[in-house]
Amino acid sequence: MKKTTLFTLILILSVEFISAQVLFTENFDTYPVGDLNTDYTGTTVGQGGWLVSRYSNGSDTALVTTETGKGKALTIKTNTNTSSGINIKQAQGVINNLWNNRSAGHDILKFEYEFHGSGIYHAVGGISSQGSVLANALFFPGQNRISVGYWHTNNISAQNTVKFYNSTNFPHNMWIKVEIFIDYNTKTNHFYIPTLNYYNSFPFTHNRTPDNLEFDTRYSAVHEVKFDNIKLSALPSLPSYLSSSEHLAAKFNLYPNPATDIVTITNSEKLFVKQTEIYDLAGKVISTQSFNSEAEVQLNVADLASGTYMLYLETNQGTAVKKFIKK
Repeated sequence: MKKTTLFTLILILSVEFISAQVLFTENFDTYPVGDLNTDYTGTTVGQGGWLVSRYSNGSDTALVTTETGKGKALTIKTNTNTSSGINIKQAQGVINNLWNNRSAGHDILKFEYEFHGSGIYHAVGGISSQGSVLANALFFPGQNRISVGYWHTNNISAQNTVKFYNSTNFPHNMWIKVEIFIDYNTKTNHFYIPTLNYYNSFPFTHNRTPDNLEFDTRYSAVHEVKFDNIKLSALPSLPSYLSSSEHLAAKFNLYPNPATDIVTITNSEKLFVKQTEIYDLAGKVISTQSFNSEAEVQLNVADLASGTYMLYLETNQGTAVKKFIKK
């Protein structure tokens, strides 16, 4: 059974990997250590076609550096407490030409990168269109939050804070992987940060297409931000791990668990429960209950026999599965 499951998983991952069309990659490994671009005015392309711009006449640098266990990476740093920052992007026309010449049927854009930050900074990695954000991830330790941004309608952009931290637990000094999907088939943005166990999706109604990749850092404090393993791909379908109920399940809380009479189900991300189903471990449906799309619901489990059960929650974003124990 384990061998069959493992083979199936490998097969699924292999199919997804083969069907992806890689449009652009950057890991900085082929460049010499030093400035990515000696022109910091954003007018002349440097290594890899990257344009580099400084904000506020600062002295920030964008350097190719050697990283232990990773080869090389792009390191953006400032050594002052004055307002400063750097923006890097590809020359105009490169990314939209790659996207416009993708294979037929590959209408889901996947943008991924790895990020490492220390100090107090604002750091953004994303895809742009017509000079504005198309979809991005924003790390703000100065405000103790992580947000995602995206173009929502033809005229409006949106930004959602997805995680709040305090000053001591923001994820500093660690490599964080970010994956952003723009599904033009279903008009849905998907944001996945596996390092932080975060996933969410947001609809859009615009017709904008990608025309550049942009990375941006700034803040009035000494900081160092690194980027690596940048990749842009065109997919025919979403990877299976985005549809996993595990992402939704992590957003729900059940208490008490174990329970005697009543189980309360809550979440803090505006997920609305439409229906619940309780299964025993043999796969038999024990009970079904409908709700009017409620963010918090209560289940009476007093009549259940003692044991372990699987609770299926049908929500506005899919089905989540939680395990609970009846005393």
